[in-house]
Amino acid sequence: MGRIRAFSTRVLKSGSVREYAWLASLVWLPYVMYGSLLAIAYLMVTAMMQRGRQVWQKCFQMGFGWLSIGLLLSASFGINRGEAFLQLTNFLPFFVLWGVLVTYPAMVTRPFAVLEQLARWLVLGAVPMCAIALAEYALKVESLIPQVKASGLPIWLIEWLYEEPYFGHRARSLFDHPNVLSAYLVIVLGLGLGLVLKAIDRLATKPDLVTDSVVQSQQLWRLVTLGSSVLLCLGSIFCTGSRNGLLIAVVLMAIALYTARKYRWVWISSLVGAGVLAAAVSSFGIGGRSLSWDIFTNDPRVGVWRLAIEMIYQRPLLGWGFSGLRESYIPDSIPDYDVIYHAHNIWLFLASESGLPVMIGFCVVCGAICYRALRAYLAKNTALSESDRATLFSYLLAFSACLLFGLFDVVLYDARLNIAAWGLLAALYAMSR
Repeated sequence: MGRIRAFSTRVLKSGSVREYAWLASLVWLPYVMYGSLLAIAYLMVTAMMQRGRQVWQKCFQMGFGWLSIGLLLSASFGINRGEAFLQLTNFLPFFVLWGVLVTYPAMVTRPFAVLEQLARWLVLGAVPMCAIALAEYALKVESLIPQVKASGLPIWLIEWLYEEPYFGHRARSLFDHPNVLSAYLVIVLGLGLGLVLKAIDRLATKPDLVTDSVVQSQQLWRLVTLGSSVLLCLGSIFCTGSRNGLLIAVVLMAIALYTARKYRWVWISSLVGAGVLAAAVSSFGIGGRSLSWDIFTNDPRVGVWRLAIEMIYQRPLLGWGFSGLRESYIPDSIPDYDVIYHAHNIWLFLASESGLPVMIGFCVVCGAICYRALRAYLAKNTALSESDRATLFSYLLAFSACLLFGLFDVVLYDARLNIAAWGLLAALYAMSR
C-alpha cells in the first residue's frame, strides 16, 4: 500500500498524469477502441486549448496545410462529393494529432524516455491480442469445427468464430479483418525487434563495479519477456494468413538479424525461427490456402491496380475524389468482386482518388520526416547515445512496416491503425529533432 501511495505521489508531483493518460489510451486502443478514441479526443481538445497556435504553426511549417487544401479541392471535384468530404476524416484530424504529439512537452524535452516506455507497453500489451489470435486459429481447424460447435460454447462465440464475416482458417482477433490485425502486428513486431536488440546490447555490456547481479537479472528478465512477446507476435502474424504480413515479418527479421550480426547466438536463433516459420507455411499454407504460385499470380490486386492506373491517366491532377474507385467500379469486372473499396496500394489510392500532386505532397512531407530520422540514426558524429539510437531504430522498423504494408493494402479506414501510423511519424520527428 505504501508503494502505491508513493507512486501516486510521484506521478502527481511530476505532472505526468496526462502523459500516462496518453500512454494508456494508445496501449488500450485495440481493446477498448471507442473509449480510447474518446480519451484521445479529449486530450487533443485540451492540448489545442493550451497550445493550439503552436500546433497549427508546426502543421503548416511541415506542409500539412497545403496537403489539406489539396484534399479539399479534390473532394470538391469528386464524383461523390458527400462521400469524398466524409472520408477526409481519415486525414485531416490526424494531421492535427501529429501536431499535438510533436508539440507535447514530454515529447519535446525527453522524447526517447517516453517513446521507449510506450514501445515496451505496446509490445507487452499486444500479448493478450496475440493469444486470442492463436486460440482462434486453433479453433478454426477444419476437423475440430464440428466438435467446437457441439461443445456448448456460448452462441456469440460460435457466431464470432464461424459466422459472417467468416475468413476461413484466418485469425482476426480484436479487429474486423485478418489483414488489419496483421498490419497492427507488424508494427508491434518492428518495435519489439528493436527493443530486443537494445536489451541484448545492454546485457552484453561489460558490468562495472557499480553494476550488481540484481541489475543483470532485471535486464535478463526484460530480454526474456520482450523476446517471448516477439515470438508470440510472429506466430500471430502467421495465424492471420496475410501474405503481406508474413513477407514484412521476414524483411523486418532480416534487418534486425543484420543489425545483430556480431552476436552469433542471435543470428543462429533467428535463422532457426525463420526456418520454423517457413516450415509452418509449407505445411499449413497461408490462411488455409496451400502454398503455390497461384495465390500470387491470380491475386485480384493486380486487376485493381490496373483500374487505379487508368483512373490516374483520366484525371491526374484532382483525382476522382475519395470513394471514386468504388463509385466507378463495374461489379464483377474483377471475378468474384461485387465492389472494390480502395486500390490496395496507398500510393495508387492517393494518386487516383486525390490526384498526383497530393500523392507527391504526402511523399515529400512524410519522406522529409523519415529522411531526418534515418540521417540521425546513421550519423556517426551525433549527440545521440547508443541507447537513444536503439530506440530510434525500433520506430524506424515499425514505420518501415507501415510503408511496406501500404504496397499491397490500404488500412487507414481503421482509426486504430491510422493513429498508430501518425503516432510513429510524430515519434520519428520528435527523436530526429
